[in-house]
Amino acid sequence: MCFSVEVSRDFKKLSDIFKATVDKKAFYDLDSMKRKMPDVYKTPSQDNRVYPNYFAPIILNNSKNERFITPMRYRVMPHYAEKEVPSKYNLFNARYDSLTTRKTWKSLIGRNHGLFPFTKFYEWVDVDGKKKLISFFPKNRDIMWAPCLYDHWQDSKKQYSITSFAIITDDPPKEILEKGHDRCPIFLSEKFLDSWLNPNQRNINEVLDILKNKEETFFESNFL
Repeated sequence: MCFSVEVSRDFKKLSDIFKATVDKKAFYDLDSMKRKMPDVYKTPSQDNRVYPNYFAPIILNNSKNERFITPMRYRVMPHYAEKEVPSKYNLFNARYDSLTTRKTWKSLIGRNHGLFPFTKFYEWVDVDGKKKLISFFPKNRDIMWAPCLYDHWQDSKKQYSITSFAIITDDPPKEILEKGHDRCPIFLSEKFLDSWLNPNQRNINEVLDILKNKEETFFESNFL
């Protein structure tokens, strides 16, 4: 699982890479809600690290098939939940092999698709019987991106809402497995970004097949 990730908040750079506009109102609203409810609306500090329940930039398509960047919380808050799901449940990583079987993901796959850009992801691995933190990042790449699923939750009194996402993960490449970790975010092939962001005309098997197309890359790593 992705314990945490490092994001880029250079919106001009993200806009250029993904040919997307920035939803300025959404980020303004996030800042406003953060001032009112700082324990609910958390954002990264200067290190750009995002942990579960922190907000991060996500790329979506609108009804005109135009990409835009908007903030979402890392860790899904299911629309059907009456209150926050206990932290012992991993709702920030969606395993590829559970997308059509787990309740949380079944209602989102084929419907609510996004793309999560980031620069590094962090994991705890076992080294000689001790847990150590390691970062992974693609060689010679400034940005990687992972397909994600998102959901929208509204509190019962309709005073605030949370749109949240989970990264889709799969079996890792050899270089990550050798470092002691058994999962990896899917680094979706750039050729399939539009197909992923526009799932409505495809059946579920076609959607799952899209996720099999990964960018060719090598993941470098550093122990912290």
